[in-house]
Amino acid sequence: MVRISISLAGHPATTQDLYNQFSSAVQEHRTHEGYLYKRGALLKGWKQRWFVLDSIKHQLRYYDHKDDTHCKGFIDLAEVMSVAPGLPPPVPGAAPKKVDDKAFFELRTMRRMYNFCANDATAAQEWIEKIQSSLQ
Repeated sequence: MVRISISLAGHPATTQDLYNQFSSAVQEHRTHEGYLYKRGALLKGWKQRWFVLDSIKHQLRYYDHKDDTHCKGFIDLAEVMSVAPGLPPPVPGAAPKKVDDKAFFELRTMRRMYNFCANDATAAQEWIEKIQSSLQ
């Protein structure tokens, strides 16, 4: 099926019109969003990323910054086995600075264990609950 978009004036829609339609549709699927620290798989460093939980597409997407339109990666929620509070790294200085020990949580998939750190324990618990509710 081929769909042609027509503007109200009867002229073909511009690329910007199509982008705006797509962008607003994407935002409607944002169940929860915010900054988290994510621990790297290989180098084990902590990087702050903007995360978007999308319960419609069943994804947890992450971006370099809040305003980015292209995601760096995503976690397929269909592969998530568990999400639970985690422990801070045992090595001093390995975690983001000035963070509550209860701000850490883990998300385990069939392929990998993801380590996250929120700004505080309340934000971490909120992420855990939102992700768990998206799994059901």
